[in-house]
Amino acid sequence: MPRLVVLGCGTGVGKTRFSVALLRALAARGASAIGLKPIESGIELGAANSPGSDASALAAAGSMHPSVRHPLYAFRAPVSPHLAARAEGIRIDVQRAAAWARRAESEVATHAGPHMVTWSVVETAGGVFSPLSQTASNFDLALALDPAIWVLVAADALGVLHDVSAALQAMRARNRAPDHIVLSAARAPDASTGTNAAELTALGIATPSAVLSRGDDQGVDSLVALLLGQT
Repeated sequence: MPRLVVLGCGTGVGKTRFSVALLRALAARGASAIGLKPIESGIELGAANSPGSDASALAAAGSMHPSVRHPLYAFRAPVSPHLAARAEGIRIDVQRAAAWARRAESEVATHAGPHMVTWSVVETAGGVFSPLSQTASNFDLALALDPAIWVLVAADALGVLHDVSAALQAMRARNRAPDHIVLSAARAPDASTGTNAAELTALGIATPSAVLSRGDDQGVDSLVALLLGQT
C-alpha cells in the first residue's frame, strides 16, 4: 500500500487542508484512500472521530474507513503533543503509533481486495521536529512509518524561505529529506503569497510539487498526477 507521511514546517501551515485535498483528489481519480492522524491535541478526551477534529476531517475525506480508534492518541490541551501527553500522564510511543497506522492500513487493504491500490495518508501533529516525547519527534514517527513518501507542507507566507531552508537542512542532517514540498495559503495573505514557490526554486532551496492557493485546492492535482504515475 503506498503511504504518504505529511509533515509540516510548523503548526498551522495547512497540513490538514492539504491532506484532505489530497484524499479528495485521489478519490476523484478513482483511487481508494484512507486518511489517518495518529496523534492530535486540542480535542476532548475520548473524543475519537469527534466532529471538528483533524482526525475526523481526514476520516471523512478518505474512501475507506477502518474500525480503529482515531486518533490513537487524543489529548485535550491545545499544546505540543508531548506537553499534552505529559499533563495526562501518558507517554507517546512512536512505534506504537506506526503499528496502529499499519493495522488500519491492513484492515482496509483486506476489504479493498488484492487488485485495488489503496493509498494511505498519515498526517503528523505540529512541525517536523515538534517533540512527541523526551526522545522522539514527528521526524522519528515518519522514520517509523518508512517506507513512505514524505511530503513537507509549508505556509505560502512571509518567512517560508527560511522555514523550508531550515527544515530541509535539519532533515538532511539526519539523512532523510522529504520527497515533495507543498505550499499552502493557510494563513492570511501577505505581500509574498503567490510568489514563494518561484522564489524557493530561484534560490535553489526547493521546487514545490504543488501550491494550494487561498480557497482553491486544485493545485494538489499536479502532485496527485505525479504520484499516480509512479504506481
